[in-house]
Amino acid sequence: MALIIGIDPGVNGGICWFDGKTTTCAKMPGTESDVCQLLKGISRIDQDVEMYLEEPPLFAGRSIPGSAIGKLMWNCGVIYGAAYVLGFKLHRVRPAIWMKAHSVGTKGERTTTEWKNVLKARAQELHPSMSVTLSNADALLILDAGKRKAIN
Repeated sequence: MALIIGIDPGVNGGICWFDGKTTTCAKMPGTESDVCQLLKGISRIDQDVEMYLEEPPLFAGRSIPGSAIGKLMWNCGVIYGAAYVLGFKLHRVRPAIWMKAHSVGTKGERTTTEWKNVLKARAQELHPSMSVTLSNADALLILDAGKRKAIN
């Protein structure tokens, strides 16, 4: 079985992976080197790797500061490059696509905090024995959708 990785590359995002038996999560590392070391460390030479990477939104709107979008795009570039060098099969996934793979509706009129809590609650339903946080919830949902082949 392939190693499957789900990544929310945001400043407060996370990386979650499933090795065929266990799901593990980590907060998004703070440096480019740490991101690369983490990805290298969880992959094995004898195992195919499928990585599902959330793409940055094309339009951020007023609620997301430019500094957060800059870091998100930077993280995406670092992760994309590391995945390419490590030989991972990379699936780039728009947020709306992975969210659609879960029965949570849309953000609609909810505040960002309310919406993030809906996503966290869904991740907790799927992983009741894990410590689900706001930093790993999106990555867990991306991972789940990738495992079920509900995206790309």
